Amino acid sequence: MTTDLRYAWRQLAKSPGFTFVAVLALALGIGANVALFSVIDSVFLRPLPFREPDRIVRLSSTNEQQNFARIGFSYPRYLAVQDGQQVFSDLAFAAINGFTLTGRGDPQQVLGMHITANFLTTLGVRPLLGRNFNADEDRPGGESVVMLSHAFWQKQFNADPSVLGQAITLDGRPHTIVGVLPPAMSAFPFNQQQVWVPRPAEVPFLVPAQLNGGGFFFQALARLKPAASLRQAQENMDAIAAGYREASPKNVDAPSRIELVPLLEDAVGEQRQTYLLLFGAVGCVLLIACANVANLLLARFVGRRKEIAVRFALGARRSQVVRQLVIESMLVALLGGALGVLLAQWSLGALVTLGENLIPRALEIGLDPLALAFAVVVALATGLGMGLLPAFQAAGVDVHDALKDATRGSSGSGNRLRSGLLVAEISLSLVLLIAAGLLLTSFARLQGVAPGFEPGGIFVAQIAPSPQKYRGEKLVTFYEQLYAKLKTLPGAKSAALSDRVPLTGNATPAPVAVTGRPVPPMSERPNANRHLVSPSYFTTLGIPLRAGRDFDERDSSKVPHVVIINEAFAKKHFPSENPLGRTLITGMGQLPSQIVGIVADVRATSLNTPPEPDYFLPALQRPENFTSLLIRTEGDPAGATSLVRAALKEIDPDLPLLNPQPLTTLIARNVANRKLAMFLLAGFAALALLLASIGVYSVMAYLVTQRTAEIGIRMALGASPENVMAMVLKQGLSLALIGVAVGLGVALGVTCLMQQALFGVQPHDPLIYAGLSLTILAVATLACWLPARRATKVDPLAALRST
Repeated sequence: MTTDLRYAWRQLAKSPGFTFVAVLALALGIGANVALFSVIDSVFLRPLPFREPDRIVRLSSTNEQQNFARIGFSYPRYLAVQDGQQVFSDLAFAAINGFTLTGRGDPQQVLGMHITANFLTTLGVRPLLGRNFNADEDRPGGESVVMLSHAFWQKQFNADPSVLGQAITLDGRPHTIVGVLPPAMSAFPFNQQQVWVPRPAEVPFLVPAQLNGGGFFFQALARLKPAASLRQAQENMDAIAAGYREASPKNVDAPSRIELVPLLEDAVGEQRQTYLLLFGAVGCVLLIACANVANLLLARFVGRRKEIAVRFALGARRSQVVRQLVIESMLVALLGGALGVLLAQWSLGALVTLGENLIPRALEIGLDPLALAFAVVVALATGLGMGLLPAFQAAGVDVHDALKDATRGSSGSGNRLRSGLLVAEISLSLVLLIAAGLLLTSFARLQGVAPGFEPGGIFVAQIAPSPQKYRGEKLVTFYEQLYAKLKTLPGAKSAALSDRVPLTGNATPAPVAVTGRPVPPMSERPNANRHLVSPSYFTTLGIPLRAGRDFDERDSSKVPHVVIINEAFAKKHFPSENPLGRTLITGMGQLPSQIVGIVADVRATSLNTPPEPDYFLPALQRPENFTSLLIRTEGDPAGATSLVRAALKEIDPDLPLLNPQPLTTLIARNVANRKLAMFLLAGFAALALLLASIGVYSVMAYLVTQRTAEIGIRMALGASPENVMAMVLKQGLSLALIGVAVGLGVALGVTCLMQQALFGVQPHDPLIYAGLSLTILAVATLACWLPARRATKVDPLAALRST
């Protein structure tokens, strides 16, 4: 074996050009596959860092009739599951909440979670320092205690082990630190949480009607008993949901079913299809690279036929020659694999930087032993597959014929094999190009969608006044003071408050009913997206008022409640009536509101979601402890940050300004996932096209070399350079046309799988198919033209002397 390796190394060193091209082609193919496998392994395959993570499930609410799936859980339903379940060893409950941290430098907003005392037990996690919450702290009215995340402990306390017993002030209330959580609780899917407090049912932003009426404000996790399967647990939940529906028919969540989803699947499942599609794309790139190198190896074998025949004549066994050719191929593949791992390591760093906020578990992505093992297996399989082609041809070499006619080219079967590999390269490249073209077109059309408002020139930020400090009229007064200051800021054309910003992916569906008609139970009422906005909201965003009036300072908490609806709401609920003056019963509070205006539709949740029924309530009539600040500025919106922060500090120096940025930046995140997938697929398609063009060139260059004598004879008999060029181009383009035909057929089937990822374009768009087919034919023509041009320079006399 050592002798074979030395011999293979010497052979590769004799052909540095071939070795360089072959290793580089395989490095690009293997590197792309290793990089994407590392992403899939880290995100989808690697278990979460908890005890028996495959037995942890999330309980979610799903209602196909109302078009929502896997959303939050309600408190009454949690109690029903707690009483009736027979399949969980632990059932935990939680609510996400934001807190204002004061007393440690500038005030800052920290994200936290209210959890039951058994939340960590359910996950199989123990505190790194200190203890978990006890039963007394978990009861209503318990002490204010907190556990810190590992990352928060390191950042705020420099990993001080004596932090236990100290107090931090959250929302103006001291909380005693009783524990520090391990690094596992700073990882996905809890990587955003910084502090953990007990008693989720006491979350301060909910009123009793929301807590007890079945609102989807909470999260529920459970651990399956050792003997319980997911199917058995789902059957148990179906029975509990049926009983809950009978016992609490008026609750909002009564019609929805309980869906159990493994925790990892719940966290990353939505992106699985995208990354499997990309993995298929890089698989095609590797196949193209392999076909390329296999063609080079076959061409190289033809040049070594005499050498191999001499070895056979001198007594070499055919198995020995076959083994040496396979080892030579595998050595090329291993060199390509080693370089590919380096390329994968570099590309993963760039990918994590680009997708840190887009790819789940992005910070966990890296080359682990499994990814390296994958690289070795791919390299070995690639080397073996490529090496067998010339090895089988070498085994069939006729010694007498090879020695008698050393200048003769390869056999017809060899040429057919090379031509078949070239056709495969072109067809796979076309499939990738069409897939990338569909995504590029989809993204371009998505960007061209009119959102229904004017996002340019708007500054946006958020604030979250503490419920302990601001409630009722005190919160109204705070918002009135802030709104008055924002309107008078230098450079501000207009200003507004809103609980939701359009095109940021957020929506608050709430039940609605029209008075004067039969009012169904709340669980049967249709939903519409609720918005809390101040006066000038529509003016600031440039949303046209179609009828009625806008909100103004008259719409305070001391006067009858009013509401504005959008056109989609009017068409759905008042198709043949004038809605102005009618009264709606909205939300779980069931407060009546008179319709005073109708505004134009906007795409509130995403560009690819058509306008939905929306209704708008005055923020000062029904204030909540979270709002966004919107300011239309005369200049750069980013320049308003310091002015807004100063205005806020004048009213409340302990309230931090959150996420200040231009609205256009915030909206760009709405399409960021599509953009990343498009960028990756387009890169893979470009790489495939490059490899295919190299393949066309190498095959045609070899064929020209093989036909040098024939070309010389033709030119000696009077063929012109133009005739020779036409002959070579015809041969190359006929293969390219076959490849395009095969690629179109494959693309017609493959692109059907992309239907959900496309917007504004059909999977079989004829313009895209035709345009990219012409593109690949143009590239193939160029790749053929270079060898064809060289063929026209053949010296007939020299060619004839060589025969």
